[in-house]
Amino acid sequence: MIEPKTPFDRWLLRFVSRPRLPLWLAGIAMLLSASCLFFGFYLDDHVGRYIYSDLPGADRLFELYAGGYGLTNGKPADTHWQIEHGWAPWWTLDTSLIRLYRPLGIVSHWLDFTLWPNSPWAMHLHSLLWLALLVLATTRMYRAALGPVLGSLAALLFTFDHTHGFVAGYICNRHSLITGVLGVLCLDQHLRAHAARSRTQQLGAYALYAIALTSGESALAIMGYLLAHALCVERAGLLRRGLRALPYLLITVVWRALYTRAGYGAFGSGMYIDPGRDPVAYVLALLERAPILVLGQFLAPPAELYSVWPASWARIMLVFACVFCVLFALALWPLLRRNRTAWFWLLGALISIVPAASTYPHNRQLLFASFGAMGLLAQLWNLHVLEQQNASSGLMRLSQAVGGVVFFVHVIISPLVMPVSTNEIVTTAPLFRAPASITDEIDGRDVVFVTAPDYFAVKLVQLFRRLEHKPLPRRIRALGFGPEHVTVQRTAADTLELEYAEGILSTPFMELYRDKRIPMQRGERVELEGLSIEVLELTDDGRARKVRFQFDMPLESRQLDFYYWSGGQFERLVVPALGQRRALPPATLDLHF
Repeated sequence: MIEPKTPFDRWLLRFVSRPRLPLWLAGIAMLLSASCLFFGFYLDDHVGRYIYSDLPGADRLFELYAGGYGLTNGKPADTHWQIEHGWAPWWTLDTSLIRLYRPLGIVSHWLDFTLWPNSPWAMHLHSLLWLALLVLATTRMYRAALGPVLGSLAALLFTFDHTHGFVAGYICNRHSLITGVLGVLCLDQHLRAHAARSRTQQLGAYALYAIALTSGESALAIMGYLLAHALCVERAGLLRRGLRALPYLLITVVWRALYTRAGYGAFGSGMYIDPGRDPVAYVLALLERAPILVLGQFLAPPAELYSVWPASWARIMLVFACVFCVLFALALWPLLRRNRTAWFWLLGALISIVPAASTYPHNRQLLFASFGAMGLLAQLWNLHVLEQQNASSGLMRLSQAVGGVVFFVHVIISPLVMPVSTNEIVTTAPLFRAPASITDEIDGRDVVFVTAPDYFAVKLVQLFRRLEHKPLPRRIRALGFGPEHVTVQRTAADTLELEYAEGILSTPFMELYRDKRIPMQRGERVELEGLSIEVLELTDDGRARKVRFQFDMPLESRQLDFYYWSGGQFERLVVPALGQRRALPPATLDLHF
């Protein structure tokens, strides 16, 4: 082996050659994400606190939310019940389906809320232990694929990869860690079965793949690695390779058939796209989201910024992502043209992005893509540091430069960013001012939220009051969401008309309960207890622009409390006098640590 030129590369080679490296890496991974032990529950964690409790109504919501892995079940009656009881916005598509099959995740959370229901640090520790198991399993897999030295380097890069931070730090994402452990063990067994021609290990790989699918749909990405290995690494005849892969395909087909028949999947949401139910929309979303996810995996900025930045910045980010993809492909070419294993990692990572693109781009979707990405970077390092130390062509110099930047990001910057990535969920803390700004005077009244930054702000009001055994309103009604300009007009003693300047569903996150491509109709009505809603005007693409809300009592009634979002919290709203209008500020949310 050629001696590396730089002191850093020589140190790196010594470090990855040390004994007990897997245990070191598991400990480092837990340490880098250990800050999550101290920041409690966030977002859907509170949904879990409620639905896994014995509080009134919790069992009904547990069923509708599929144990925390769903929102709607495609049944109009159940959708209407959620709207009626304040769990979903009024515009929710009645046949909306967001229901994911993750029984292992449900068991995991059931254990949490049974053994330590009020100890978020214990739940975070539970997740960190799964992260440690993932690092141990991944190290074993890399060594089987790349040998002890390069495999250990790939494992080090995987341990440092900051894209795992959000998954490790968010209790509700633990299913991703469990799926990752089972998926990578499946791949490890498959690689070892191929090397040793072991039927027992091959059967173990089939079983692990089937079990992984019960933890998360992302396990489908492992199928991509298995197919990539058959195409790029295995040397047997096509028939033999096909027969070896056939059981994985049969397991996938049976799983998908049972999954759909049992009512799982996604339909009607702009944020979750089910390729089995809406393939055209999925392909279009994949073409847009794939470059963003590749950029998030190998460089920066994080993929999730694409959905929250202004449209002009998002377009710049997409162009930059496309340029980076081209440059990185050129940088990889000197490696790919001489190494079949590199093709395996590349194809596996790219195929992993296919299921990751089923929802809005986010680094948390990249766990399976990172398996291939880190293997690829380890081999690129080997090419330039140990095999080809002197660039002999322009393409090789480009490969060294681009590869060097990406490697530097992952081995130096990434571990520094990991604690920040782990704490990313903490940026939603301002959302928790929502329940704090509502007092007990709402007891037994109808609470009307005219504007809110997100539907979760409204949901949190009800969740917190139920969890803390505080007085509940009689009804919860929410009229508008998101950072848009809303004008309120009083047209009758019991009626408000809201004009949404950009129309409802004006930002990606507002499309959770309804895809904006599913048009509404002028005159469309939603009838709730004490409230009749009618769409009066539409935008050019079929989104509601003006809506009438007619209550069953005068708006000055003491039974009605109106609120709007201002200054980062809910404030009491004095409804306009008859015939008057009032412009409300956009319901923005300043996310920060």
